[in-house]
Amino acid sequence: MPPNADHVDFLSLLNAIQEFIVVKDGAGRWLFCNKTALAAYEMSSFDYVGITDVELLTLQPKFAEGFARNVETDELAWRNRRATIVEKSFMGQDNRINTWEVIKTPSFNADGTRYRLLIVSRNITERKLAEKALQASEERFKNLAHLDALTGISNRRGILDLIAHALAQPTTPASTPLPSALIYMDLDRFKLINDQRGHELGDELLIAFARRTRLCLREGDLFGRIGGDEFVAFLPHTDQEQALQVASRLCESLSHRWNVKGQEIHTTSSIGIAFFPEAGDDVHTLLRHADEALYQAKRAGRSQIKVYSAQ
Repeated sequence: MPPNADHVDFLSLLNAIQEFIVVKDGAGRWLFCNKTALAAYEMSSFDYVGITDVELLTLQPKFAEGFARNVETDELAWRNRRATIVEKSFMGQDNRINTWEVIKTPSFNADGTRYRLLIVSRNITERKLAEKALQASEERFKNLAHLDALTGISNRRGILDLIAHALAQPTTPASTPLPSALIYMDLDRFKLINDQRGHELGDELLIAFARRTRLCLREGDLFGRIGGDEFVAFLPHTDQEQALQVASRLCESLSHRWNVKGQEIHTTSSIGIAFFPEAGDDVHTLLRHADEALYQAKRAGRSQIKVYSAQ
């Protein structure tokens, strides 16, 4: 066996690897580049040994951006004095953005001067695509966890989180919180309708209720279903006069007859309102007090609007 057979076999192995492998000296001159990297940089036709990335900027202008990035990240690895991981993306031969993970490992002479820089790059495009798909899937599931399956609006958990977030936003000046209103509403005699005409029609009525209510609210208002036939709307930065106007519009609109699955239904809506910060400075307190006001509206004869008062 010739003396350099092991060396030849090792080079053959490096050239067969799909990752980019490049070795540079302490001055940034290329010493070795496997065939995978040579083909990608279109450098198979000339002798690269001793060349630098700065020179390649002129010799291979097609890849100038990549060589400029090499100079920048090589220097980063030398400064770090340890293996440094960077990512780079570019348009691949498959006409899509390819992402590569590059590990640059410097080594030094005994006196601390730069000796060699080993660069190994691998295509992680598929992994990135899988990560994005997983992230999108997780986001969809997260959204579904906050949506009401029947009406498509926020469910109890979702709307309470949204209101809590809105209440937590800083105001100017901080000592004077802007007024807001929590409206709690339901369908009068919904249980009777549901029992007499069937749950399928009851579900369709709730869907129609949610749709009609949304049309009565303003663009920035929050809206969600607490459960059953109970819904809440949060009106941020809204004073009492404005909130009562919205509530009146809701009460009037929701008293109109409904045509559901070919059946005409007449029902109304009772509404309770709690104002922030007078009736509470957190979502759960506001919700409880708006519910109490709703109960007062029911006792007053339904299709009423009542505002919570501590008295």
